[in-house]
Amino acid sequence: MPQMILLTGSGISADSGLDTFRSSGGQSLWALYDPDIVCNYEVWEENFELVHEFYSKRRVELAGVEPNAAHKMAAEWQKRYGAELITQNVDDLFERAGARDVVHVHGRLTGLRCLSCEAQWDWGYRPFNPAEHRCPNCGGLHEVKPDVVFFGESAPLYQRLWERLDSLSHEDLLMVIGTSGNVLPIAGIARHTRAVTILSNLEPEPTIPERYFDHVIHGRAAELAPQLDELVKKILD
Repeated sequence: MPQMILLTGSGISADSGLDTFRSSGGQSLWALYDPDIVCNYEVWEENFELVHEFYSKRRVELAGVEPNAAHKMAAEWQKRYGAELITQNVDDLFERAGARDVVHVHGRLTGLRCLSCEAQWDWGYRPFNPAEHRCPNCGGLHEVKPDVVFFGESAPLYQRLWERLDSLSHEDLLMVIGTSGNVLPIAGIARHTRAVTILSNLEPEPTIPERYFDHVIHGRAAELAPQLDELVKKILD
């Protein structure tokens, strides 16, 4: 049976109401905080309280949104074709849409981890309050970090991503949805894969030459879900 990999970025969750890092403005959380401070591994400890304030607000924001049609379609592809969902997103909207074993290469917003004892635990949508919360394993405080990959921090699951991409053959399908191509080398991935490729972004991205993809569809992912599903059926059925 052909394999399918769905590789997604923040654009797939934009229709659920979550702001994207590179396109948000106004009063979004990304506009109110400096990413070079709250998302930077080199300086996060010296900005400990500000970092946790930011991620606490993002958890609360996440609790107030729902999976959209694109998340639900992805969960259906997993059931129908055994699609592997690999996402750059730290939200849990795929899981809430019914998907399982989602690979979050940049970590998970609802988790925390302790850099001292290496414990990891689910925190849900609650704010983390440094005045009262600690690592449940060792009792540490300033070593407790959001379980999200910061700029300058290693991303261990990238190795799994490269291995899975290398395993694709001409009979397989790689679909990319909602990514700017500024973090992962999307153009290079599409250029070198043996699989049939589909790109779906809201609009053309300067960093992604679309000629490397077999199929390109522009628009909102949630609205395009039925059209994308028809294309997947033609390729995999």
